[in-house]
Amino acid sequence: MSVPEDSDVPTGHALVDRFHELLGDAGLARATHRHLVGAQRAAGLHTQGRPLSRLLRPRLVDAATVRRTGVAASVVAGALESLAAIALQPGREGRVVRDILMLTPAERELVEMTARHGVTGVLSPHARLDGFLTGGAPVFVELNAHSPGGVLSQETLAGIHLGSPAMRAFVQDHPVRAEPTHRTMASSLIDAWERGGRPGGVPRVAIVDWEDGLAWEFRSLAAELRRQRVPVVVCSPDDLRHDTGNGLHTRDRAGRPWRITVVHRRAVTADLLARCPAPFTDHPLVRGWAAGVCVMVNPLASLLAHKKSVLALLSDPRTAGLIDPGQVAVARAYVPWTRRVEPGITTFRDREVDLLPFARRHREELVLKPNDDYGGTGVVCGWRTAGEEWDDALERAVASPYVLQERVPLPTALYPRLSDGRMRLSACGESTDPYLYDQRAAGVICRVSGTALLNVRTGADLVPVFAYRSPDGGSGASSARERTVGSPAARHS
Repeated sequence: MSVPEDSDVPTGHALVDRFHELLGDAGLARATHRHLVGAQRAAGLHTQGRPLSRLLRPRLVDAATVRRTGVAASVVAGALESLAAIALQPGREGRVVRDILMLTPAERELVEMTARHGVTGVLSPHARLDGFLTGGAPVFVELNAHSPGGVLSQETLAGIHLGSPAMRAFVQDHPVRAEPTHRTMASSLIDAWERGGRPGGVPRVAIVDWEDGLAWEFRSLAAELRRQRVPVVVCSPDDLRHDTGNGLHTRDRAGRPWRITVVHRRAVTADLLARCPAPFTDHPLVRGWAAGVCVMVNPLASLLAHKKSVLALLSDPRTAGLIDPGQVAVARAYVPWTRRVEPGITTFRDREVDLLPFARRHREELVLKPNDDYGGTGVVCGWRTAGEEWDDALERAVASPYVLQERVPLPTALYPRLSDGRMRLSACGESTDPYLYDQRAAGVICRVSGTALLNVRTGADLVPVFAYRSPDGGSGASSARERTVGSPAARHS
């Protein structure tokens, strides 16, 4: 989007330049660094022994771009979940989708159980699409559908940045806004409980995970639920119990049963299957859900949408015609070509190719990703890998569930950090990852890194996203949809 010459609204680059100009004052840069580090320490925002963010400024994005990205994300998530849900159906179509998704035997058992009991609402009420802005348009490379984190961390960081000396000086002339999401997340859990038949008569929420690496997010969500007068507890899957008298429950500090009617499932399905005693279908979490004494967000069926191979469903010839072709065409405009790694003939840009020889010839245009892992583990970038290493990686990928994906150019921007007492700028890749509640976008996170992997586990920083006023003054979601749908329709088709 261009800015009219007579507009007094600065472009994103001009805003960034102004922020860096402020940080050119060494005293202001040092004070900003002290504030950001100290406030993160006080809030517990540390990972792997370092602050969650070491950068001195937030991400600044045109509000119209944020809206367009959210509309595109809603379309993509809707198409992917509609296709993934076909795996719950009997017959040939369900078998085809299950085959492309590469489900394990344990996952197939959970899918069969879900098919018997049914799914209320969408597969993934809480989801995040991970992607980038390329040329101002979004491209989404993964759907994170297992109740992903990050959006409440982004909100906490936004509050911290607003108190920094540099930000206080900046907003005097350039008003910006970060979208709050904690109330939306809390309300969505209550909405899921109501859609699920209001089990137990009152919502009583358990935030369930083993790890405390996102403890500040759990605290933020729990505080909002308590503000809404909803009882809440944080516990691990190992703390859960189920019996006829108490339903699904854990124990309070006095050892008494604490009944649960809403499970906010933060534990990843793959971890649940690996860490819980077999068979997982006997776990209290599963038995409580199957007995109808609780609702689960996200439900176990979200594993279908969480597979990286779910993106292949948009363009694999075997899935043509399974859902509305118009919905698929629009979604494909925002998703790179993706295929499960297997020998045989498939299509690339509407032409037939023999997949493995094609992948060997086009190494620098492709990336290999494990179908289930997360945090950047197991990712092999062809353009950073020698030919023999790539061939070996392809052979391993045939034997283990992997996908091939078309390379997406990594957008970069200058970000400041403190070095030797002064601001230093370095070029970093930046992600644009909208969060969705029931497929409606609300909130966006941004990860920034000097490497090709933009994962916090591999050293990336999380920065808050602030929107500034769009030059055209547009504010309606309907106008954003008109500008978005079909815009880059041929890019990845």
